[in-house]
Amino acid sequence: MWQNKKIDREKIKTWLVTGASSGIGYELCKQLLDRGYNVVALSRRVPEIEHENALCLSCDVTDLESVKSVIEQGISKFGKIDVLSNNAGLSSYKTTEEESPEKMRQVMETNFWGSYNTIYELLPHFRGNHNGTIVNMSSECGLISRSFGAAYCSSKHALEGLSSTLWLETKRFCRVLTVELSHFPGTALGVGEKKGGSQFKEYRGIPWLAIDIKNNPNNNIIKAVKFIIDEVEKEKPQRRLMLGKDIIPKIAYEIKLLLKDLKSSKKRASDCAKV
Repeated sequence: MWQNKKIDREKIKTWLVTGASSGIGYELCKQLLDRGYNVVALSRRVPEIEHENALCLSCDVTDLESVKSVIEQGISKFGKIDVLSNNAGLSSYKTTEEESPEKMRQVMETNFWGSYNTIYELLPHFRGNHNGTIVNMSSECGLISRSFGAAYCSSKHALEGLSSTLWLETKRFCRVLTVELSHFPGTALGVGEKKGGSQFKEYRGIPWLAIDIKNNPNNNIIKAVKFIIDEVEKEKPQRRLMLGKDIIPKIAYEIKLLLKDLKSSKKRASDCAKV
């Protein structure tokens, strides 16, 4: 079947990876280099990766000029960029009422605008080469929501919308893969952030999710990254790749709720067309 057909390696020879200093981004760079790819590795502090096929640069993805500069350096070194993987991210764990506007903007700037900036700068390059792949690292929180997730869930829902639009618009020259991850130990996301809790009694003890997940499985970040690269190496990657054992019941429950709302809205939706 076409899902198992590998794309020509020359078409995806060089990857640009943001958030490359830790977590998914760092592991992605390691495995890509092991497979023989060129890697432009980006993060605010220069990634500590030593390899002849790696170009490690400091980049603030929220700064369009910074993004433009590192892309130009990557193209200058490797000739072209074939795959963009957006991994840079921040999290926050406050209720909507208690999240500060400053923190909300900071998370949105990194998670959404940071991804937008790299995409914006690379799309002309991909279109000119008639070849490109965009891998947006979303989250289960881009498809479902959690309590204490005002900033993070909003940013990932926004990234899902951008990814879906790109998937429709760029089919003639670019492939778009959105990756939703559940909980993976070993990522730096949310480090130093107090998880949950509220100064108001009305929010204390509320469930994190609409569905009760008893235990977080020990999801393996190395396996997840392998699956991501394997998917990009397919001639026609799927639109979304959902990873982590605990994501399965969460997404299934969200679909159940959506179908329930669709069913209850169906007649009224149709009646809107009646005079």
